Amino acid sequence: MCGRYYMDIDDKEIKKIADEAENIIYPEYKNGEIFPSNVAPILIHDREDTRPILAKWGFPKWDGKGIIINARMESVHERQMFKNLASTNRCIVPASYYFEWKNEKTFKTKYMIKNPDSILYMAGLYSVVRHKDRQLSLFDDNETDIYYTIITKNAHPSLNYIHSRMPLIFDKQYVDDYLSGKNIKELLETVKDNYVSAAVK
Repeated sequence: MCGRYYMDIDDKEIKKIADEAENIIYPEYKNGEIFPSNVAPILIHDREDTRPILAKWGFPKWDGKGIIINARMESVHERQMFKNLASTNRCIVPASYYFEWKNEKTFKTKYMIKNPDSILYMAGLYSVVRHKDRQLSLFDDNETDIYYTIITKNAHPSLNYIHSRMPLIFDKQYVDDYLSGKNIKELLETVKDNYVSAAVK
């Protein structure tokens, strides 16, 4: 799974994405360690162009209690919450690295996982929600939220000792293919899974 990740604003690619992100709804974003419900930049495909926007991490649950921060790759085309978004509302979540926790006998060890050659382009889905119950008038656009969730897959063998799941991550050259709707299973063949991990104190 993926429960936290990190955006190093000193990284040129991360900073470029963050600086260009549209902030129509949210006035600012979180950098550093990103937690569920934080606002952060994502990349979307809109009108034949890829652009960054700001969104909140986590789809609200149907009963309003809690959020869903991950979607399993194996079932995104089947689950009611995701199936209508899986082809049309894809996003990429940029990160310097992500964190995972390994269950030990009496405690958990936090690991930082990254690609030594690139930032991470994590696959996700996004949803635009207009809260009509909170609108003051028909012309009030301030009660709109954009949410995203991160897609996960079975962990690479080199990371399986930490956790059985990991984010679905693409190389930069395949970002547009994913965002424009190319078959996910076909894109899996491009995934190289070149990662290093280190325990975080």
